[in-house]
Formats: sequence, structure tokens, C-alpha cells
Amino acid sequence: MNELITSPTVTSTGISLSWLLITAAGIFLFSLLEAWIATLIIYGKVSFLKKLFPVSRNLIRSHVDYLMFTMLLCVTYFVCLHLRIELPNAIIVIICFGSIYNPFGFFVQAMNPKAGKSDSLLGKITTCSSFLPTTIGFGYAMIAVIIALT
Repeated sequence: MNELITSPTVTSTGISLSWLLITAAGIFLFSLLEAWIATLIIYGKVSFLKKLFPVSRNLIRSHVDYLMFTMLLCVTYFVCLHLRIELPNAIIVIICFGSIYNPFGFFVQAMNPKAGKSDSLLGKITTCSSFLPTTIGFGYAMIAVIIALT
């Protein structure tokens, strides 16, 4: 059984599958911070935080999204490791970028409810394009999983 699990090389200088876990750890820690801020706003009634984050429901939405992406990053990492799938460096970077960027809009909207709201065609395209990195990255990885299993 141990021969199936190999330790990946973790490096800060080169792109590797380990970037998925590093990103997962970072966004998980950020999600914990968001949870505490939301708790202090809702239950602690900390006024300066309420002024900084007037729309706390968006803070909670960001928190939940980051938890979801933490899980997706970890699952993708371990499935790729188990099936010996080598993701291209560009896909690894796209997955990591998308996992950070996608929920960040909710965090910004918690501070500024008008941020990212646009009725213009360009505004709508910009908002929809925020989903592209995660769709492309995770989509590629899951297609690779299907191919590896067939």
C-alpha cells in the first residue's frame, strides 16, 4: 500500500502539485479569519467591524466558498497523486488562482456592496469571467481523472 503513495517534492521555486495544498492551507486560514470577523460582527456586535464589513452575509458567503475550494483543492491533489496524474503547470496555476480569486468578490462586496455590480455588458462579462479559471482548471483535472480511470 505504501508504494502507491509517493511523497511529492515541495518547492517554493517551481510549480508542483503541492501548490494545491499550499493554496488550500492559505485559503482555509483566511476562511477562519472571515469566520471570526463574522462572529464578532453578528454575536459580538463589534461596531468598527460592522462599519468595515456592512454586508456580513457576503463575508459568510466568501467564508463558505473558501471552505468549498479548500476541499476541492485537497480532493484534486490526493486524487491526482493517487492516480499518478501529472497536471500541466499552467493548470495548477489556474486552479490555485481561481480558488483564491473566485470567492474574493464576496469578500470585497462585504466591504463595498456596490463593488462588482454592473448592468453594462462589459461588467457582466467581467463578472462571468471570474468563473473561468476554476472551470478550466478543475474541469481539466476531472477530465484527466475520468481518462485515468477508463
